[in-house]
Amino acid sequence: LCIAELARRGLLLPTSLPGVIPVVLRALCYSLFKTNHAVGAHVRDAACYVCWAFARAYDPADLQEYVAAVSQQLIITAVFDREVNVRRAAAAAFQECVGRLGTFPHGIDIIQMADYFTLSVRAHAF
Repeated sequence: LCIAELARRGLLLPTSLPGVIPVVLRALCYSLFKTNHAVGAHVRDAACYVCWAFARAYDPADLQEYVAAVSQQLIITAVFDREVNVRRAAAAAFQECVGRLGTFPHGIDIIQMADYFTLSVRAHAF
């Protein structure tokens, strides 16, 4: 969440993106298995917020080299995550990136198929 707030407020410079993006991509699929349950939904949700904040804070040219990796990981999270709120957060972050950056491949088509309400039903998600 700290990274997202720094980015959203313009305090995380674009020169630090090469070190931050790989951490965010790992956080989008973070899950820690305990004895009979898994934790990590809060980390995945925060990573979606970071992606959303990146789309709002940075110029599309700053994120151009990371578009493929971020878009793939957001779609994977939106479709396959077991938590509804994380699936919705990933879909919202993807939609924000498509709208603001305009460089996500097949963005509008994916948004129409995997929207906020469709992903709320687990049977439709995966």
